[in-house]
Amino acid sequence: MIQRFELLLALRYLRSQRGEKFASLVGWSSAVGMAIGVMTLIVVMSVMNGVATEIRDKILGFSSHVEIQGPDDTFPNWQEWLSIAKQLPHVEQALPYISTQTLANHKHRSTGAILKGIDIEHDTTIAAFITKGVFLKQPVDNKHIFEVVIGKDLAHKLSVSVGNSIRLLSPSSGISPMGASPRMRAFKVVGIFDSGFYEYDIGLILTSMQAVQRLNRLNNEITGIELHLSNRDQATQVANAARNSLPPSAWVTDWQHRHKSFFQALKMERTAMAIILFLIVIVAIFNMLSSLVMVVMEKRKEIAILKTIGASHASIIRIFLLMGIILSSIGTLAGLFAGIVLSLNLEAIVAWIEKVSHTTFLSGDVYYIDHIPAILDTTSVVMVAAISLFMGILATLYPAWRAAKIPPAEALRYE
Repeated sequence: MIQRFELLLALRYLRSQRGEKFASLVGWSSAVGMAIGVMTLIVVMSVMNGVATEIRDKILGFSSHVEIQGPDDTFPNWQEWLSIAKQLPHVEQALPYISTQTLANHKHRSTGAILKGIDIEHDTTIAAFITKGVFLKQPVDNKHIFEVVIGKDLAHKLSVSVGNSIRLLSPSSGISPMGASPRMRAFKVVGIFDSGFYEYDIGLILTSMQAVQRLNRLNNEITGIELHLSNRDQATQVANAARNSLPPSAWVTDWQHRHKSFFQALKMERTAMAIILFLIVIVAIFNMLSSLVMVVMEKRKEIAILKTIGASHASIIRIFLLMGIILSSIGTLAGLFAGIVLSLNLEAIVAWIEKVSHTTFLSGDVYYIDHIPAILDTTSVVMVAAISLFMGILATLYPAWRAAKIPPAEALRYE
């Protein structure tokens, strides 16, 4: 049980007094160091968590959770597979698609891209990303068939706006009087989308399945079937169920498998950053340890007097434990508060700094995202605070034990 005089003495020893300012300064600087370490750790872990979540959402915003493909690049008899896929658990949508490489050309500018034909009638998720123009319309009687929507970065690269036409070159060759030659067709740009993910905005062109089939003369063939789930975390289980339900020639992948290396690298980077930044907290804790040892050495006479008038070993230990608990608690709570406030407002702060300094911290053509997201993870915040507080208290045990072991006669011999 902590007594009132123990708390008062702990607070008194933490205050700067004549001839003892250095030890007090080191003690409070260690608390500041802990606050900075905890704050930095929370902010960095929030940013890493936000980046992983942002990239995952961007990828899955334009990509399926589970993908089914045939044994070849395309396959014609896909209706039966589509019916089976729709019956799988957690499947909200099962949509056929065609994907092929193409060369996009407008005036004197050309670039490679992925031409993807989608089921416009049912695949409406991309319509929410249209920033200019309109989304694709279902082709009827050869109307609206040769229309495309492209990403904002691709539109900028080709100097294309809504209403312009671009020529798309198919890698499959046709027969002309001059021999075999690639197929080419003009497509009207009816919309421009902004996915927020540079890889899609610079390299993806969307059109109807009928347009790709006619451009490449594929008849009724498709590239694969995309499954969109009610719970994307069930993608692995749904993929396993699809493998068991479909013929052995079906090739099934899920988003967790397709991007496994990427997300593992993000997780490893997050762990490494947490370990490196926690060294700041450890340095602050060692500063606290040294400051408390200095206080013990300076207070030998007072400790001896306390023991002489009846203070027990446990009381002396509790006095110095309270000093460490106070310093650790102040540093941890201050860092916790600053880290949470900074994480919640980080994106706005960074945007303001970029505006004032006319600089860009993240460029979309270099990184996967063009801003700095931060998502607080309650479990990580609690864990950082708990470990910091625990290590701070643990560092106090040795100085407290040293203080309790001081013999009164030895300390007062020459007084």
